[in-house]
Amino acid sequence: MKNELKNETAIPKLTFKNVFGYGCGDAGGVITLTMVAMYLARYLQVHMQINPGVLAVMLFVWNIWDAVNDPLMGTIMDATFMKAKHGRDKFRPWILASIPVMMFGMIAFYAIPPHLGGGIGMLIAVFVLKIVYEGGYTMMNIGMGSLLGAMATNDNERAKLASARGFGSTIGGLLSGMLIPQVLARYGETTKGFTIAAVVAAVLGGFIIFLHYALTVERNKSVLNTAEATGAESEKQKFKLSDIWNIFTHNRAFMALILHSISICAVQTLGQSGLVYMYSDVLGDIGLQSYATLMGSGLMILILFSAPLLTKKWDLVAVIRSCLMIGFILYVGLLGYCLMVPDVNAWLFLIWNSVAGAMVTMSVQMQWGLVAESIDYNEYLTGKRNEGTIYGFFSLSRRFGSTIASSVSVLVIAAIGYDPALTAAGMAQAASTISGIKMLVVGFPMLAAVLSYLSFTFIWNINKDVRAKMAAWKNGEIPAEQQA
Repeated sequence: MKNELKNETAIPKLTFKNVFGYGCGDAGGVITLTMVAMYLARYLQVHMQINPGVLAVMLFVWNIWDAVNDPLMGTIMDATFMKAKHGRDKFRPWILASIPVMMFGMIAFYAIPPHLGGGIGMLIAVFVLKIVYEGGYTMMNIGMGSLLGAMATNDNERAKLASARGFGSTIGGLLSGMLIPQVLARYGETTKGFTIAAVVAAVLGGFIIFLHYALTVERNKSVLNTAEATGAESEKQKFKLSDIWNIFTHNRAFMALILHSISICAVQTLGQSGLVYMYSDVLGDIGLQSYATLMGSGLMILILFSAPLLTKKWDLVAVIRSCLMIGFILYVGLLGYCLMVPDVNAWLFLIWNSVAGAMVTMSVQMQWGLVAESIDYNEYLTGKRNEGTIYGFFSLSRRFGSTIASSVSVLVIAAIGYDPALTAAGMAQAASTISGIKMLVVGFPMLAAVLSYLSFTFIWNINKDVRAKMAAWKNGEIPAEQQA
């Protein structure tokens, strides 16, 4: 019954409209996220004059909630869908519902607290409204990330959608980076200025996210997402807490992604956190970092354009492994050059480091396609897709890695002997500190490339044979390897 129903309905073609619409998700999300991530601390500390100690506690609680929020939201999506009416999409309704929540949370966060004066009432409003916004953003982000698996049916389609997400994120960052500062410059960092900036970001971001909802379609559905399940089959598909355990114990591909995510988000970010010290204290020109950013963005655009073409000849994980290996080799050469040459050529470092970084970062832009494939694999192994739960825990691993990096980076800079007083006085850092900065900036991304490569080589287990079995199962030719 199950596999017969799978073959009854032909899957519609993935159109350019669908790909464009998918890219709109991250574009709109990044616009709203920029307004919160970049301006929240300054708004609360300078404009709202919240005590630094109180603000530190609030930020800690918010970060803890954000970490819990991602897998919780994904699990809720999976559990809710099993109780939904037949024929209902799984993720797009959540994306649509997230828009008013995000818009209200953001605008109210910047508009309401100033009118409450100081005191506990204002603090409660700030705390709750930030939670409201984050709830809406998480609802959209988990839905959008999980949606890729419900849209793509093969490597090439996954690569197209992952590239579209990368483009969307880049465009969203550019739009917010240009518009928000201009609004604040015109109206000032006042209640009016922050409110207008919040309205602009919320309305623009909300509209683009609506395009994401309107132009996408859930086309790669399992039989229980497209046909009514009855009896024992329906009972089997109900979400259980044991599903989470099964994901971590049976799905090796997902565990490879977890290790990769922590490696990239934590280890590589540690190196990137030292770039400002590299350009300022070692190369002597912090302005070069702008050119590095421009070059890095250009390289990423080229990679995003080429990825779908490369996956026509090689599978996605092979492309990622190749890029990681190239990046590692480039970093090894760069590290040797930096340690052997006292006076590093600034432009040579800029170009060399940008190309190496782009190769490694390609795995980040393309990882969304592999998350989708690990979801297909989870269904093959356990009989349940659990898209929301898988994407939620993957998002948690990214937050975990970033949190580690942000905390440890300060300690690493101190450990290599960096003296802020020397920089303030216009004096050079000690030779050992200069070498430490070079090791930090090049060594950690090199290590990240190695760890990520190892995870995709020795832990990731979806190869041609496994894909053939998965395809045969979807066509009803062989039974699934259900281990749950």
